[in-house]
Amino acid sequence: MRGLLDDAVRRLLAGAVRVAAALGGVLLAVVYWLVLGPVALTLRLLGVDLLGVRGKPATAWTPVENGDPKKRLEGAG
Repeated sequence: MRGLLDDAVRRLLAGAVRVAAALGGVLLAVVYWLVLGPVALTLRLLGVDLLGVRGKPATAWTPVENGDPKKRLEGAG
């Protein structure tokens, strides 16, 4: 009798894990489509750039003004 009960509990838990995995995917899809999607679409239509990447050059190089090297080194020490 004990082995039969243990087997039933194991099967029930295995089924619960499958249901939980499916519900997790469904909930993530619902949050994406009802919250993140409309917010992203609205921000794009308004032209908002939250990351600040539009209009920037493709390089990270920033030019340095030419000046007296001694003056630049005065504050370095």
